[in-house]
Amino acid sequence: MKSTLALSLLASITVVAADFPVSNIYTKQPNGNPDGQTNYYIFESNIGSTDGGAGQNTAFCWASWGDNSFTSNDAFSDNAPTGQWLPCAHNSSNLEDKTSNFAFMLQPEYSIGNFSVSVQQTYTASSGATFTAQSNPYHISNLTTPGFTCTIDPSEAPDVTVHASGECTTAANSTATTIPTATETQSNTTTPSSNSTDITLTFAVQERTVWGDNVFVVGNISELGNWNPYDAVALSASDYTDSNTLWNGGNVTVPVGTAFEWKYIQWSAGGTLLWECDENRVFTAAPDGSSTELAGSNPDYFRCGNH
Repeated sequence: MKSTLALSLLASITVVAADFPVSNIYTKQPNGNPDGQTNYYIFESNIGSTDGGAGQNTAFCWASWGDNSFTSNDAFSDNAPTGQWLPCAHNSSNLEDKTSNFAFMLQPEYSIGNFSVSVQQTYTASSGATFTAQSNPYHISNLTTPGFTCTIDPSEAPDVTVHASGECTTAANSTATTIPTATETQSNTTTPSSNSTDITLTFAVQERTVWGDNVFVVGNISELGNWNPYDAVALSASDYTDSNTLWNGGNVTVPVGTAFEWKYIQWSAGGTLLWECDENRVFTAAPDGSSTELAGSNPDYFRCGNH
């Protein structure tokens, strides 16, 4: 049965959607070794749906991010890209092509063997109508999810590493679990104008780093840590390559028109802090919160860093 909800500017139809089978889950926790080399978390998973035609119903979802600071005692990842929709790749052979019609969102307090994830799919039906199907956060754990097992290296003592490294996996080519779809919505081509009082800012900087180093943004507003490097906002190295040393992301939400000062900083694997040199960067957010805005320019470079 279908129910119709009429809005003045956006019409939508809620229907019953297919669920999301998830397979080949792989998660990795680095060891926190001050020498670096393995200091990146990894999340990977295949996802599918029977909605949509060929080329629309499978994807490879993945993300990678830096380890916790050596000063952190948290039992979960401090830098996981939680609370934001991350686009999925079409398949694992071209990770940079994140143009599939699937996305996923990790929930806060992510750990490799105990986490919650939401998924969504946008597809065009044979009728030509476009639908977006989305799940609620779904809990996955090595204690409750069949076939999802973890291996932690007990030989890595706390006096040599920040924490033990480990991996969690499901059996290859087996469906680990099926995530139920919560809603599916059809939207027409008329979109409402935004009266939002907030805008989301992203950051992008070129900086050549080694394994274990991480780049952050810190500034004079609370959203950027009030100049406290321990409260700085982590950037992602998911698009970093040897020829394109890009750190980006941040996804900081501020009131429209916010003016602030900021800098990039680096924490090394050994806990050394490096600030950008020269004057503070300055930026004023756009007066309209209808879209995400890049703070600064792209390409941009870490001042007095390694390019």
